[in-house]
Parts: sequence; C-alpha cells; structure tokens
Amino acid sequence: MPIEIFSGERLQLAREFRGMTQKQLGDEVAASTALISLCETGKKKDPAADLVEACGSVLGFEPAFFYGTVHDLFRENECSFRHRRNAPERLKDQIRAHATLIGMVVDRLRSLLKFPPLNVPHVVVSGIEEIEAAAERCREYWKIGVDGPILQVSRLLERAGVIVVPNVVQSTKVDAFSRFGRVTMIFLNQAIPSTSRWVFDIAHECGHLVMHRGVPTGSLETEAEADRFASALLMPRRAFARDFRMAPFSWPHIFDLKKRWCTSAAAIIRRSYDLGLLGAVGYRQSFKYMSAKGWRTNGEPHEPPFQSPELLGIALEALGKKVELTLPALCNELHFTAATFRDVTGVLVPFPASETKLTDVIPFPRMA
Repeated sequence: MPIEIFSGERLQLAREFRGMTQKQLGDEVAASTALISLCETGKKKDPAADLVEACGSVLGFEPAFFYGTVHDLFRENECSFRHRRNAPERLKDQIRAHATLIGMVVDRLRSLLKFPPLNVPHVVVSGIEEIEAAAERCREYWKIGVDGPILQVSRLLERAGVIVVPNVVQSTKVDAFSRFGRVTMIFLNQAIPSTSRWVFDIAHECGHLVMHRGVPTGSLETEAEADRFASALLMPRRAFARDFRMAPFSWPHIFDLKKRWCTSAAAIIRRSYDLGLLGAVGYRQSFKYMSAKGWRTNGEPHEPPFQSPELLGIALEALGKKVELTLPALCNELHFTAATFRDVTGVLVPFPASETKLTDVIPFPRMA
C-alpha cells in the first residue's frame, strides 16, 4: 500500500462516479453503510487493506487511487447545470465526479503539453441590453466579428482554453454542465441526438462562464440570462435581423436560416420573437406547429453538421509520440483501471504487448 494517508474524498469520488449509494457499495464489498460512511468522512483513517482492495475492484480503480489528496475537486458552488427541474441530485453528483476525474487527466496532460491558456472574458450584466452587449463583446474579443455565424462553436471555446467533453452519462435529464476553475470545462450530453441543441448548449454554458462566475446558477433568472446570451452569441442581432427580413415568414425560410446560423429552428423562432421580428401570435403558432410535427421531442429536420470536441483527444493522441509518457503509463499513474480510463475519457487504453501473457496457451507439436 502507498505511504500516503487514505482519502475518504477519493472513495466518495469513485463511488459517485459509478452512481452508487453508500449502501450499494457496502453491499458489494460486504461492509456496513456506516463503515463506508466513516471511511468517506475521514473518521475511519486506516481502513483494512482488503476493504480498500474490494472497493477498488467494484469501482474500477487500483487500491493506490484511494490514497493522497484530491487537488481539484469540482464543488457544487463552482458548477452550472443545464437540466430539467426533476434531475436528481445524485445524477449531478455523478457528473461532478466524472468531471473531477477528467480534471485529473487534464492536470497531468498540462504538465507535459502546452494547452491554450484560458481566455474567456468576464462581464457582469444587469438586464437584456447588457447581455446582448456581453455576447457581442465576446465575439469581438475572440476576433470573429458580429456579422456572421459561428461554424464550429466547440472549437471556438477550446481555442479559448475551455475543455469541451462529450458527456457519457446516459441521461436526457441533463443537457450540459460547466465549471469555471483550475480546469474550466463544458460537458456536452451527446445522448441527446440533436446537433443544433448541442451548439446551443455549448453557447449557453459559455454564458455562465462569462456572466456568472461566483454566482449561484440554476435559477430561472440565471438560466434565462444564459439562454439570451447563447442566442445573442450565435445570432448577433443586426446580422440575424437582416437575414430574417430577407423573405416572408415560411418554414423553408426558417430552415434556410437554420442552415446558415447552425442553430435550431426553435432557437431561431425564439430569437426572432425576442428581437421583435415575429409577434406573439406568430411565435405561439410556430411552437404549436413544431410540437404537432414532433420536432420538439423527436428532433428537428435539417440538423447542421457538428464539429466534435478535439482538444482532449488531440492531447491524448500525443502521448507516446510527442512526449515519452504513454497512454498505459498515464492510466497507471492515475491508478485507473483501463476500463475506467475508457469510461472517463472515452479513449481505449491499448494493452502493452510486453505485458501479454501466454501461460495458458498449450503449444502444439510441430508437424513432421
């Protein structure tokens, strides 16, 4: 066993990542819920080696993972969730734990590779006009102008030093998640099959990063502010209004706008209403039509192409090529099992050829 002190935080982190309760973990490792609780709170400072090993086997970590400190725990007050009102707290705990583990990977990669520095402006807003101005300021700050669409919003944020990660938590109750901190990150839930929705979700979380640092989010007010920011970032008012007025309202025109601005028909309808380009009657009738067509639940037609997040994948591909550390060695350093590393990052860890064991192979005699 390592010489570091046992970390209850790390046990809780691993358990929450797997979506397990203390009772469920206790049942799996033949321990009481009370004992698991004592270990996690630090009141049981030196649990038996076999208990630690059993927890590692169940949760997918080497025993050494549970020793030492968590240098950058993603805490509730640092994180923003774009989620349904009935999203359970346990699911949000699981996503924060997942993000913390990715943060561990990113921290180690940053010690080896040069990542883009964090370059996200902070703008304090009060009112709709200031939100519109904040989105325009971001466009100018990132030198993309205010006259056209953002074709690859995930790449824009990654160039600004934000890690964008496809969220592998299989739930449609959380659209996206973001955190501003030592590792600034946006989690994107690609279990929701809508590329236009992914684009808006990234822009929405960008709004939280820009406007809500140190501000509790999740309220109707902060979510509405992030939505307005996302609309303004993706569809700047003057350029969008010009395009919207180029033809009378029709669904072919809406889908032409969708193709140009790379966002959903629903977002376009809402943006046109917010800017006074479409009246309340037309707005309500449009959403009624989309509901009748099933677009709001089953997805819209004419979805735009989507540029998947690249930064973390490029960094992991550099291991063993641009730096000496290999992917299996990184996995070993973090004390993840190969399966857990894949679950955390989506990247398969190759099994080193030197470790291949042939002890169970029965050799056949040579044929004469």
